[in-house]
Amino acid sequence: MKELIFISSVQKELADERKALRDFIQGNRLLSRHFNVFLFEDLPAKDRRPDNLYLDKVDECGIFLALYAAEYGWEDTKDGISPTEREFHLATDLSKHRLVFLKNLGKEKQHPKMAALAAKAKSQLTYRRFSSLADLTSLVYNSLIEYLEDRRVIQNKPFDAAVCPGAALTDVSTDKINRSPRTRSLPAPFILPITSRAWVPAPWTSSGFATSRTFPPRSSLKGGISSS
Repeated sequence: MKELIFISSVQKELADERKALRDFIQGNRLLSRHFNVFLFEDLPAKDRRPDNLYLDKVDECGIFLALYAAEYGWEDTKDGISPTEREFHLATDLSKHRLVFLKNLGKEKQHPKMAALAAKAKSQLTYRRFSSLADLTSLVYNSLIEYLEDRRVIQNKPFDAAVCPGAALTDVSTDKINRSPRTRSLPAPFILPITSRAWVPAPWTSSGFATSRTFPPRSSLKGGISSS
């Protein structure tokens, strides 16, 4: 099942960056297999309040990706909080995986409330800065690949050195183990048939010692012990 990436920012100010990220992720063969992207502007007209819609999507997302620049955006007349800041607060409260990218502004002055929001984000997580669309897509790509690797969705280790979540003992081929060059070089007591019980290769147990309960007589093992 694909995870949803919620892209949060002031829409008009960073319209190009938002669309570039959506197109990049959806067009990348690897990332598109694991992620969908949500942009509020992609929604069709609905008979629902917009704040309910975007907050619902924050709740649904697996990754909250925030882009902050100079503008703070529209402020709610009740509390003066913008949708961009409200999204960040909700993602934080829900313990979403947050990725924050700050645009280098040069001489452009940052809105005081956006400066405060950016400072809040910087105090809570590791952020990255970008100057161009190429910078941004490269940084986002690296962050998403790291996210997938940390969750063992993808791996960069050799196949036989990597963990295989969900694998059971019954998935192991006794024939292939006994025909392996590494196994054939071991003395006979180390080569055991795989049964419904997970025998530890003699003479060791998990504690380092063999016991009569752990290792029954060879004659009691179905099929005996093979040396080749």
